[in-house]
Amino acid sequence: MEVINSFFSNIKDKLTNPFFGTLILVLVLHHWELWYAVINFDSDCTLDDKLIFIKNYSSNNLTLKAFIWDILQSILYMFLGYLIVVATRSLVLWVEFWLMPYITGKIINKNVVRKSEYDNVVNEREQYFDQYEEQRKNVRVFSKTIDEQTEQIKQKDKDLLIQSETISNKIRDLDLTKQKLEKSQKDNEDNVAIKKQLQSSLDQLKKNYNFKLEKLEKYEHLFFDEENEKFYLSQENFPPEVNKKVNELKDENKWLTFLTLGRFFESGGSLGGEVLTEMIKKGLAYERDSHENFTPLGRIIWRYRKVFGAEI
Repeated sequence: MEVINSFFSNIKDKLTNPFFGTLILVLVLHHWELWYAVINFDSDCTLDDKLIFIKNYSSNNLTLKAFIWDILQSILYMFLGYLIVVATRSLVLWVEFWLMPYITGKIINKNVVRKSEYDNVVNEREQYFDQYEEQRKNVRVFSKTIDEQTEQIKQKDKDLLIQSETISNKIRDLDLTKQKLEKSQKDNEDNVAIKKQLQSSLDQLKKNYNFKLEKLEKYEHLFFDEENEKFYLSQENFPPEVNKKVNELKDENKWLTFLTLGRFFESGGSLGGEVLTEMIKKGLAYERDSHENFTPLGRIIWRYRKVFGAEI
């Protein structure tokens, strides 16, 4: 049973094959007498007659040349069949996808569009939507990257501000230190200059002091030595400055005031402040700290007050 099924299955495969099916059909049509003689069962035809007919037909018609010609015809018919299939299929497609939509578009409402156009629009919309989603995704990624970079920039700006402030403080401290150093150097230079100036002034004062000391010694020898006192027994022997100051005191009625101050310096007691002030203005007395005394001119006038007419 399996052998029979396999045989018929093989026959079916061969028949469904385009070439073998065409070849079998050509052989059947070209040699129909042979196939008719095989299946003919007329009463006037015996088996011997059939065999003789088949033998004669096969020897005359079933040759190699005839078989090759049948194969070529089968190939030609198969090719023509494919051409017919392609042509009919093309015609069907043309009618279905061009003619019918064209007629439909002319007859039916303008709102009706071809399915191909609709599919194209749908595909285009889907492509745009996919591109839009992709762009949105890229924008989100890009926005996230920008936000991260912005945060990094802000942090770097903050760090930069802190560093700038630190540098500014350091520079300010350095400037202050430099200013203090320059001021200290300038103060040192000023102190050195002042020291030199003070030393120079001190030297000059020493010279002046020595000079005045010499003059004072000469002055004291001149007016206060016993051997010179006899010379100043007359008012005319005094220098003009001394006589002028005495006359000024007498003219201004300050002579008694001068004598009062002299008695105070010599014996002590009480004295009004205006007396000392007036004599200081006249250049006859001085006040230094808590010490008061006559000037050299005042000492001369006080020493020789009797000569100038003072009562004892």
